[in-house]
Amino acid sequence: MASKKIVLITGANKGIGFEIAKQLAAQHKEYHILMGSRDADRGAKAAEILQKDGLSVEALVLDVADEKSIESAAQTVESKFGSLDVLINNSGVALDSRTGEAPTRATFEQTFAVNVIGAALTTEAFIPLLEKSVGARLVFVSSDLGSLTLRADPHGRHSNVGATAYRCSKAAMNMLALQYANRFRPKGWKVNIHNPGYTATDLNAHSGPGTVEDAAKNAVRLATLGDDGETATYSEKEGSLPW
Repeated sequence: MASKKIVLITGANKGIGFEIAKQLAAQHKEYHILMGSRDADRGAKAAEILQKDGLSVEALVLDVADEKSIESAAQTVESKFGSLDVLINNSGVALDSRTGEAPTRATFEQTFAVNVIGAALTTEAFIPLLEKSVGARLVFVSSDLGSLTLRADPHGRHSNVGATAYRCSKAAMNMLALQYANRFRPKGWKVNIHNPGYTATDLNAHSGPGTVEDAAKNAVRLATLGDDGETATYSEKEGSLPW
C-alpha cells in the first residue's frame, strides 16, 4: 500500500464517481482509490463491489456540504496515508435541471453549497496532503452547461436547457478550478476541468443518453497525466471545450 498513489474521489458511491473509481483502479494498479460518500453504508457497499473484483479501493465518509465531515475525512487520510496524490471533485447536485421554474434562493444556495463551496472547501482541506505528493493532480467534474461561450450562442449546444442555478454553479466551478491551476502551476500540479457529458445517472433521473463508462474516460486521463500533461484546461473525451 505504501507504494501506491492515493486518489480521493468525492461522491464515488454511485454514478460517474463510481465508474471513475472502477476505471482508475482497474487500469492503474499503482493507484489506491478512496471512494468518498456522505453515507457510510452506501459507501461501504459500493467499495465492496469493486473489492470483490480485486480492485484497490476503500470507502471514506465525506459530505462536501458539511465542514466537519470534510475535516474528519482529511484527518483520516492524513493518519492512514500521510499524503494524497489525486483529488477528483466529482460530487454535484442538479436541483433545477429538469424544471422550467424560476430558480429560488434555496435552489441557488443548495446548488452552490455542493457544486462550488463544497469543492472549494474540500480542496482547501486536502491541500496540505496534496503538497506532500510529487506532482499532484486535481480534476473538477464540471459540465458543458457551464460554458459561457456555448450559452451565448443561441444555437449552441444545449441552448434549450434552462437550469439556471446549475449552469451558474458549473461556470463558477470552472473559475474555481482555474484559481487552483494558476496557484499551483509553479509547483507542477495539473489542475483540469472535465465534462462528462449528458449521462444517464441519478442526477438527471437517468434521462441522459450517455453512459457512465464514456463519462469517466476523460476524468481518468486527467487524473493520471504525466509531467508533460496539460493544466488549466476544460475538456471532454472528444477534446477541448470553449470557455
